[in-house]
Amino acid sequence: MLNEAKSRLDKIIGKARTDMYKIIQIAEVLYRSRLQEDVNILDVNSYKNESLRWRDIVTLRLSGKRSTSSANYQHDLWNNTAMPPQMLLVLDAENKRVPGIVERYIYQRYIERCSIVTTAISIIEAAKPEEFYLQALIDVFIR
Repeated sequence: MLNEAKSRLDKIIGKARTDMYKIIQIAEVLYRSRLQEDVNILDVNSYKNESLRWRDIVTLRLSGKRSTSSANYQHDLWNNTAMPPQMLLVLDAENKRVPGIVERYIYQRYIERCSIVTTAISIIEAAKPEEFYLQALIDVFIR
C-alpha cells in the first residue's frame, strides 16, 4: 500500500506546476498531523479548508506567491483520482514512523523543480542570440 501511495504522490508531483501548491499542501497536512495532531486524515473536512491557509503561509515564504486557483480546483487534491484520505493515511503513517520523511521527500522534489527553473533562466540570460539553441533549453526540462 505504501508503494501505491508514493506512486500517487509522484504522479501528482509529475503533473504539478512550478509552484507545486498542491504538493506543498499535502506536506503541510502531514506536518500538522505529525506535530500538531489537529487533523483527522480520514476526515477531509478537518483539513480541507485550513490546508489552503497552511500552504499559503509556506508558499509566500518560499516564492512570495499564493495560489489564485478556484477553491474547487484546490479541493480536487483530495478526490479519489488525486490524493484521497485513504492514500494520505498511508503517507501519514510512514511520515510518523520515520519522522517527517514524506515531508522531506516533498520539499526535496520542490527544490529540484526550482533548480530546473533556475538553470533554464541562467541559460537564457547567458545566451547570445546567435548562440542560443532552443533544444538545449528544452533538454533542461526533459532530464
